[in-house]
Amino acid sequence: MSPKRFGQLPENRRDGKGVASSSGIVIGRVQKLLHGRQPIPEKYLKPEQLEAEVDRLLQAITAAKKEIDEERQHLSNIGTRDPMLILDVHCMLIADPELLKSASQRIRNECINAEWALRQEMDVIQTVFEQMKDEYLRNRKDDVEQAGRRILSHLLGQSKPEQGLQEQSADKEPVIYVGDDFSVSDIVHMWRHGVAAVVTEQGGVDAHNIIVARGIGLPALVGATGILNDIHDGEILILDAEQGLWVLNPSEIEQKAYRKFMEAILVSKRGLEAFACKPSLSKDGRELKLMANIEFPEELDVAESIGIDGIGLYRSEFLFINETTMPDETFQFEQYVMLVRRMQGKPVTMRLLDVGGDRPWLYRDLAGADYSGANPAMGLRGIRLMLRNPEPLKVQLRAMIRAAQEGPVNILVPMISCREEMEQVRELADQCRNQLGITELPPIGAMIEVPAAALIAEDLGKVSDFFSIGTNDLMQYTLASDRSDDEMAGLYQSGHAAILQLILLAASAAKKHGIPISVCGELAADPEWTATFLNLDMQYLSMSASNILTIRRYLSRQTYLPLIS
Repeated sequence: MSPKRFGQLPENRRDGKGVASSSGIVIGRVQKLLHGRQPIPEKYLKPEQLEAEVDRLLQAITAAKKEIDEERQHLSNIGTRDPMLILDVHCMLIADPELLKSASQRIRNECINAEWALRQEMDVIQTVFEQMKDEYLRNRKDDVEQAGRRILSHLLGQSKPEQGLQEQSADKEPVIYVGDDFSVSDIVHMWRHGVAAVVTEQGGVDAHNIIVARGIGLPALVGATGILNDIHDGEILILDAEQGLWVLNPSEIEQKAYRKFMEAILVSKRGLEAFACKPSLSKDGRELKLMANIEFPEELDVAESIGIDGIGLYRSEFLFINETTMPDETFQFEQYVMLVRRMQGKPVTMRLLDVGGDRPWLYRDLAGADYSGANPAMGLRGIRLMLRNPEPLKVQLRAMIRAAQEGPVNILVPMISCREEMEQVRELADQCRNQLGITELPPIGAMIEVPAAALIAEDLGKVSDFFSIGTNDLMQYTLASDRSDDEMAGLYQSGHAAILQLILLAASAAKKHGIPISVCGELAADPEWTATFLNLDMQYLSMSASNILTIRRYLSRQTYLPLIS
């Protein structure tokens, strides 16, 4: 929407674009989350609640000071001095009477909860430190953050933040979290606590956090460079994830226009509802199954309501990320079999653990050493890492093979670049099958995401039960463009002729060997590719659940015209 349409605009209005977005439009209030901050409840209080809230803040400060005193005593007993100096700085910041006075004034004057008031005061103090000329003093802003978190932890422990967030969604405007960057776990944490939308300055096309946001249906915008400049908590922000735009402090007329836009989108979505739980068929009756990419079981609630044909990609690494120790076979089996049972006979494709130097603690547990390579994306990762230390791989294979006894399971092998890797995995899987006393292995397939795999697809087809094309990494590696780098967004393009050529090679090899082939990357959700995939005889497309109805409707308008014989 062009701002020129809205006449005189507020002086503090700003707008911009993001590199990548999910879907949806949200008009809400800003809350900045910097340096890995956790979401806090924001609540407006009644006048009679304010003095109790000030007292709650005082109790949290007292508890934080006591906590530091106990830590100082422990460090004193073991003779450690440098950390004690840091604790002294934190204690000084926490005990500063001006902090209590200013935050208490905010509670009383703005009628807000203690967490919100404290967070705003922390931002003010950090801004003062950032403007200091002395580098040492500038760096003390991090101490402000850490000291403030101590107080917040006690406040949150007393206030039950999850309940506060639920109350907030019912009583006031949605909150949009804005930060420099959010990890995948941050995105999931926010989603689970009812956040309306998120915006980050960093991030590129198909970065993992935006993929997860799309999958769970959370409106999000990444690569929104400059949005943090002069933005303040409580300001109104429009997040237009449909067009990849954001508008700060929009005019009333602009907000009204966007609300009409949101109504139109709602009408369009209602039109898509006609395709919920319908067969995934072309105009002439050709089936192309549409499946969901899944990271967390909660996503299945939405996926099942629209009628998915199965789980086309279960990213098993998210099961590991949420644990502090390596999950054992029993734990993994319970998680896998839960998905299988829930699908009630529909197929579930489970990808073996796909991690590298980008997830340090998992890499350390798997490799027995810290990652030392210069480029985790092209280093020891995926099946390369798992074959280096096969015991965790065997544990995962056994759990998946056991789960396959209760429903159709496909095991997908990531980062394949040569035939020998597939042969080694099949040999280990066969050993696991024998140990379990099971007569038949589930299908084991190669993920075509490294250009080398596409180029030798005919040879890989001899040792694979199926192919699954991971178009995100296939594009990244083929075009030498980091998909998470916003500077490379112009080069990371699905329309490049080389991408189609590699997909054709894989499809032709699959047809020759009579094995199924599918697509599980974000291209699966691109309507411009739907007809191509239909005509290449793909067995299924797997995508974020939020895209399935759009592709199902688009598929219903296509006619099958085979591209390979």
